[in-house]
Amino acid sequence: MADLRPFRALRYRVGPGDTVGRVLAPPYDVISPQQQAALYDLSPYNVVRLEHPRETGEARYRAAAETLAQWRREGVLMPDERPALYVYEQEFAHGGQTYRRRAVFGRVRLEPFETGLIRPHEYTMAKPKEDRLALLRATRANISPIFGLVDDRGGGFARALADVPGRPALDAVDFAEQRHRLSVVDDPAAIARLAAAVADTVIYIADGHHRYETALAYREERRQATGPAWSADDPANFVLMALTATTDPGLLILPIHRLVRPRTRPADLVAALGDAFTVEEMGVLDSGAACAALIRAMEARRADTAFGAAGLAPGRLHLLTLRDRATVEAHMPVGHAPAWRALDVNVLQYGVLEPLLGIDAATLTAGEHVEFTEDAGEALAAVRSGRVPLAFLVNATRVEQIVAVADAGDRMPQKSTYFYPKLGTGLVINCLDC
Repeated sequence: MADLRPFRALRYRVGPGDTVGRVLAPPYDVISPQQQAALYDLSPYNVVRLEHPRETGEARYRAAAETLAQWRREGVLMPDERPALYVYEQEFAHGGQTYRRRAVFGRVRLEPFETGLIRPHEYTMAKPKEDRLALLRATRANISPIFGLVDDRGGGFARALADVPGRPALDAVDFAEQRHRLSVVDDPAAIARLAAAVADTVIYIADGHHRYETALAYREERRQATGPAWSADDPANFVLMALTATTDPGLLILPIHRLVRPRTRPADLVAALGDAFTVEEMGVLDSGAACAALIRAMEARRADTAFGAAGLAPGRLHLLTLRDRATVEAHMPVGHAPAWRALDVNVLQYGVLEPLLGIDAATLTAGEHVEFTEDAGEALAAVRSGRVPLAFLVNATRVEQIVAVADAGDRMPQKSTYFYPKLGTGLVINCLDC
């Protein structure tokens, strides 16, 4: 059973309204050096100083721990009086539309992936895990939450989340013009209803795989160090999560397009693509109407697996629609589930990038020959300007595909999903010593 627990969150006490918005930040893995500097300038109490300090080497972890201790002494961060769950609504705009995504913050018991109670959907890398483990050791706190999806096809979790009474605690707009609302749920009966709604479900990690695996490693360190006195209720057995229903209407997943510098290229790339794809010309790259029509056509043919392409021929746009799936799957590595093999990013990788352009999975990850963007306009502009010779547009991975791959015990390649936006960091902090 998934085990959701209340906790005494460390929360900012820097003032009401938008003052709080100035101390929030995104998680570390999307903070560029420029954004890091901007967040430092935004407020002397911005959580970036804990989540992603600008010091280097071991000094960054000492700085985070010292800053956390100082802010607690000064009352900038204070633990709530009673254990609670925290209902979170994130309001944001994308593509001219306003979305609202609801979640609940709580401590969730760590489970090895082998139990199947918490399931990953992508692979991790060693370096980010080393970084997050060093930060966790130094601060003994989960600064940013893991984003988990509750399998809620029956709707029970979403109903419980909507109906639970909470005490409004925060309503703030951050530097990115996203609105964050937080309510404190400390009524024991309400906490029990939310915990029960999660108990019989599966949790899928949407974002935060590195932090989750880090928490597992830290738990094992603490268990071995504690020895026979180790308790199943030790705080290191739990990790901070924000849980959202898989059916939440505000759950937005963006596509991750590929900007490509080929290592090799056939003399006639359009003809070579014709072995497995139907290739249709869609107009000139300089035409906004043609670009919009290409994106609409991709969406209309989503069920058939379709890509947009810029640069197959100079200044032209093309639509690629999969015609021969068997030919493409013959290039895929063995041992993967049908749900993995059906992913658009894998059809593109093993039907186009690797066999025709010389970009294998390792080359893709290295980043020298492929860049990534969630913005189709940016991808097309990169070809238009000559910065890259080719761009491939993909449809967004759907949540049901993520669930299917995870249920099969498989994992997606990196750069398959982009949950937008990232959760706010700094709304609640899970202090293991509170």
